[in-house]
Amino acid sequence: MGSWRDSIPSKWLKAGDLDGKPHLVTIKRFSVEKIAEDKQGPVVWFKEQEKGLGLNITNGKKIEDICGSADPDKWVGKRIVIFPTETEFRGETVDCIRVRAPKPGTKPAPPPEPEPEPEGEFVPEDDDVPF
Repeated sequence: MGSWRDSIPSKWLKAGDLDGKPHLVTIKRFSVEKIAEDKQGPVVWFKEQEKGLGLNITNGKKIEDICGSADPDKWVGKRIVIFPTETEFRGETVDCIRVRAPKPGTKPAPPPEPEPEPEGEFVPEDDDVPF
């Protein structure tokens, strides 16, 4: 754990949540959420993470470049890498999350798998209904 602040529960991804390593993630959706008492902001959500990543200008522009569109609806299904690093903020070095494109040759996101049919259960057909 990098800081006592990392132990505060949050629905937003923090650098400490990434365990010091990059994560290949698939964009699930984009939303605008209440991120502070009186502030709303853009958030991107991933299939592989429960928490959302609040977007700052730096990460938003990078995702736009990677996905080839400023329209967040076109980001869905695209894969990016999120990684922990540090940045300067108000004269201090602070932990942050940054975004980059996956390395060339990274496999595309697998298509969603259909729900498997239960085995051995009787599923009535229209012909089997007695009315």
